[in-house]
Amino acid sequence: MDISDIRSYVSFNKKQFKYLVITFFLYLLFLIVNLPASIVLSSVTLPANLSYSTVSGSVWSGKLQQVRYRGVSLGTVNWELSPFNLLLAELSSDISVVNNKQFLNTELTISYSGKIELQETRFSVDLSLLQPLTYGMPFSYDGKASGYFPVSYFHKNNHIGLNGKLSLSSLAMISPQQQVLGNFAINFRAENEGATSGKIKDTGGPLNISGQLSLKKNGLFTVSAKLASREAGSSLEQAIAFLGAKDSSGRVQLNSSFKLWR
Repeated sequence: MDISDIRSYVSFNKKQFKYLVITFFLYLLFLIVNLPASIVLSSVTLPANLSYSTVSGSVWSGKLQQVRYRGVSLGTVNWELSPFNLLLAELSSDISVVNNKQFLNTELTISYSGKIELQETRFSVDLSLLQPLTYGMPFSYDGKASGYFPVSYFHKNNHIGLNGKLSLSSLAMISPQQQVLGNFAINFRAENEGATSGKIKDTGGPLNISGQLSLKKNGLFTVSAKLASREAGSSLEQAIAFLGAKDSSGRVQLNSSFKLWR
């Protein structure tokens, strides 16, 4: 065998090896792209009180059926992960939660710094579905909550910034009789140093309310509002009277604060 034969032989093996490496990486990419979500979830410890019936799709585009959290039925949870954001050390996903009485759509981004950002968040929920979350309270409630929050964020250092509007319609409290309160809107705005403020106002109904709320970085939640009933002598006016005396405008001042976390 002369030198030219040896070179031809060596060159042929290098070409084969190159194709073998390309084929291997293409197959590896195929496995990653089509990695079943069920395999990943089977190795993940879910939070307590969170359950689901079935999972389908891949880790990049999947669906959970009959999701429940603390007795609340969330319905179907869909997600679409963006693999390109992983190159930027971010986890980005489009998430939707849908059932027959509620929905939520948002674009979720989690960065390596511990910041969670939500964009274009829209939701609507029947408040009666959330009763299991407030088990033990001396009253129950009914109504509907909906909202639109263009940009909101949460940080591991308890920085919370909410920007958007929350609407409450046909709100009612039951303790034990039902007391209809009406319709309300809260406009949220992120402040400096991880705080959030909200302006409260009613948009029609038996309860006349205007005020402010705030949430500080240390978890202190405060509400300052003035209340009045639009119907003199009603059961609502009698209930408001227990909060204090009326001021010169005929309204009762409500001030409350408590810690959401420590």
